[in-house]
Amino acid sequence: MIKSYWFLPLSVILVVGCARQVEMSPQSKLDTAELHYRQGLRALDEDDVWAAQASFERARSLDENHPGVAVGSALVASAQGEFFKARKMLEGALHQDRSFVDVHVALAQVTAKEGMTQGRSPEQWLEPMRRSMTRAAQLAPADGSVPFRHGEIEFDAGEYDPARRALQRSISLAQAPWDERAKQLLTRMQTIERSTPGSPLGARIAAAQSVSRAELAVLLIEELHVEQHLAARRRLEAAAPPPAVEIDATALGIEMTWAQPFIERLLPLGIIGLEPLPDGSFAPEEPVTRAQLAMVVDDLLQRISGSDHSSNRYTGEASRFSDMPSDHYAYAAIANVVARGVMAPDAIAMTFRPSAPVQGAEALEVIRQLESALSSGY
Repeated sequence: MIKSYWFLPLSVILVVGCARQVEMSPQSKLDTAELHYRQGLRALDEDDVWAAQASFERARSLDENHPGVAVGSALVASAQGEFFKARKMLEGALHQDRSFVDVHVALAQVTAKEGMTQGRSPEQWLEPMRRSMTRAAQLAPADGSVPFRHGEIEFDAGEYDPARRALQRSISLAQAPWDERAKQLLTRMQTIERSTPGSPLGARIAAAQSVSRAELAVLLIEELHVEQHLAARRRLEAAAPPPAVEIDATALGIEMTWAQPFIERLLPLGIIGLEPLPDGSFAPEEPVTRAQLAMVVDDLLQRISGSDHSSNRYTGEASRFSDMPSDHYAYAAIANVVARGVMAPDAIAMTFRPSAPVQGAEALEVIRQLESALSSGY
């Protein structure tokens, strides 16, 4: 994905212009510039830019003329927002070897990142990006990484039809690891499309890699309309409205937070899983885990449907999931939401991944499932 990072100035980590770097002798026949260049790209994929910098510098020290050195350095510059430097480096790499596929892929990545970071209209950068990817595909038609990278960029731009075509092309080439990565991204895209966000806020969060507690509060208010659901249940039971809750925005750490009004509407509802933390803060930017989302969903299912508490049904049983014991703090909630089909474990490994962060599309899909469950009277 196209991400942003802030690190040391590029001049600190790159040796350019003033002096030629003395090449090091390899310490093994396997100790090559190509090896370290590829390792640097893998590190970038894993968001470990420091390790990527080190790998690219090792490649440079072994062979400063390797075209991957300029490509890696350009990707680091782009990650720092230094797009002019990144382009200059790639121009130099193209002059050195126009047949090096990764230069064209990197040019597409830098073009897209610059366009999206600077808020440019897609019409200004999509076509140049696509021309670079087309050239890369022409140079390496059997390289599964090329259509994957293309699909990745189109996905980040919200261009799902061309993203789908590119990812399907990568899958058809059956080249590890790109085919599996393409399948994963395609599955995520399909999840986003199924979630059909009902509000502009939901649409913006659909492609997010993780969802914060503040963002989940917004989704519950704007997408699920949880206040109306709970109010309808109170009317059905002729119950009194909840007591007024005094909100101390400063103590909660939500003062001046973009989601403050939504959090202030949510907290009086007392939803388990989104209460203030033991230290009294709400921690609005903390990512929501799958276990926490299950607790929220479980609480709402019970309160709105009037069903028995999940702990009465699942406490003491053998764990249904291979990656968590039945005495896990959220086990009963997880077992309940899985039994009701609102959330799902891995169908083969039967893992739930309770500590994994919830992605935007996953949160929206869960809300759609919860909405369906509530509307059907469960």
